[in-house]
Amino acid sequence: MPSQADEPVPDEPPSLVNPYEVLGVEEKATADQIKSAYRKQALKHHPDKATPDSKENAHKKFQEIAFAYAILSDPRRRHRYDTTGNTAESLDLGDDDFNWVDFFREQFSAVISGEAIDKIKREYQGSEGERTDLLAAYERFKGDLDRVYEEIMLSNVLEDDGRFREIIDAAIAAGEVKDWPKYSRETEKKRAQRLAKARREAEEAEELVEELGIGDKLNGKKGQAKQKGKQDSMSDLAALIHQRQKSRAAAFLDDMEAKYAPSSGSKAAAGKGNGRKRKAGERNGNEPPEEAFLATAKRKASNDKSRDTATATTETKGRSARRGA
Repeated sequence: MPSQADEPVPDEPPSLVNPYEVLGVEEKATADQIKSAYRKQALKHHPDKATPDSKENAHKKFQEIAFAYAILSDPRRRHRYDTTGNTAESLDLGDDDFNWVDFFREQFSAVISGEAIDKIKREYQGSEGERTDLLAAYERFKGDLDRVYEEIMLSNVLEDDGRFREIIDAAIAAGEVKDWPKYSRETEKKRAQRLAKARREAEEAEELVEELGIGDKLNGKKGQAKQKGKQDSMSDLAALIHQRQKSRAAAFLDDMEAKYAPSSGSKAAAGKGNGRKRKAGERNGNEPPEEAFLATAKRKASNDKSRDTATATTETKGRSARRGA
């Protein structure tokens, strides 16, 4: 697994982009709105979460996102872009020590962390943006909540089911969205099955975190807050796992192990990035199911323990043989 130093960092930024369009914000957006939009876009398109065949496209997309943020997060660079419309001139102010390669590396490594996910969650959940996304997904998938949960960022059936239904029911009553039979006629059995599946995913996520030894990395909290932080992190991880069902299993496991496992000592590689972003709800038939992802993690942990046991046994026999001689 390549180290962070081996990440394919572009020598030149992707300057032929409109930073406002890349981040999906208006030209009058506030600094906080820009930061929030960047976090969501960066987490959504981070190359570490891409399938092997879409790494190149994901990396290209992430470069554009990081570049857009480099322009819009700095008041002077943003002002120059607003004035000239030229991103190349806006990046180099001449009197500062901005380094694109260093900036890109920092953004690449800082996105997927417990703290970053917590920030995005606090800003997004309960916001008007989440409501808009929820109703759009509800309409797009004609009331299929299984597909809706896969679409909405950091959504969690165990935490959000009642809240989402209140939003959808109110929108139906107000005539904002259609009363799709797949939603309104959903049986209690179907709903119970969804909740049971979510509970299993949460338990499996916690087992995975323990096996990979990344609990402290995800939590980053001490004292009484640690347990709550652990529960929140497990919930967030389960939400991410659920949202990426039938995709990214082997690649995501490798990146998680390289980024966080104590024995690795190195960060995950970026790979080359970008490729076509799949349309909402589109599946890749070649990608393994989530069960395969979890099974791979468990096999990996089991193999590690077996190797450790075998090594210890060999060393013990060696010492016994020497004493006997």
